[in-house]
Amino acid sequence: MLAFTVNDTKTFMTLLLKGDTFDHFTFRQAEINSYASIHINGQKDDDMKDSPDDENYCLWSEIKSLLFQAIKGKRPPKSMKLVLSLPKDKTACFPNTKAVFLNLLFREHTLLCTTAIAQINFSMNKESEQLWEEKIILFFRKHNIGIEIQK
Repeated sequence: MLAFTVNDTKTFMTLLLKGDTFDHFTFRQAEINSYASIHINGQKDDDMKDSPDDENYCLWSEIKSLLFQAIKGKRPPKSMKLVLSLPKDKTACFPNTKAVFLNLLFREHTLLCTTAIAQINFSMNKESEQLWEEKIILFFRKHNIGIEIQK
């Protein structure tokens, strides 16, 4: 697991909520604590899927406006947790991996990001985890998002 903080939270949130930088991610869930507590599950209802092979989770691009409406206001939320992942067709390059996750936790004006993977079969091999960590660091660098890796 990789843990890092984002140096410029305001710019990051603009990219996340108003830009298309994260649109290719799938949205797993959100917990927002503001004037009210809100929990949003990103899993698609089977009746709403176009085909049985369709992705099980909404794309971030499909749900971000809803989240933006939930958090906009004069004051930032007290805390917010978002769980994003790559679509299942993009996890093929990660051996023995069912899903890769990017967790975003905003609390006390700090944005902490962590990475995680879900293995298909238990293994002590960390190859997929290391590959995901490298890819997410490259992704943040490519989009000029300054980060500080936590030790």
